[in-house]
Amino acid sequence: MDTQQTNTALVTVATVGQNYEAYILKGLLEEEGIAVYLKDELFSQLLAGVSGGIKLQVSGADAEKARELINQNH
Repeated sequence: MDTQQTNTALVTVATVGQNYEAYILKGLLEEEGIAVYLKDELFSQLLAGVSGGIKLQVSGADAEKARELINQNH
């Protein structure tokens, strides 16, 4: 895999159990210019407690910064 593919591939930077947690963190990251995708959001709503949570995903290029922001604010 080349560097460009690594930087654009989606990386999970956090997993949360509740929708409100996902949206708070998503807003925090988007305020810093990081595009965020929520994986398994609907699945988590349908099968609460079984799904493994909602995964916040960002590009590989933004993953380190995203993790730092989450750790500082979560």
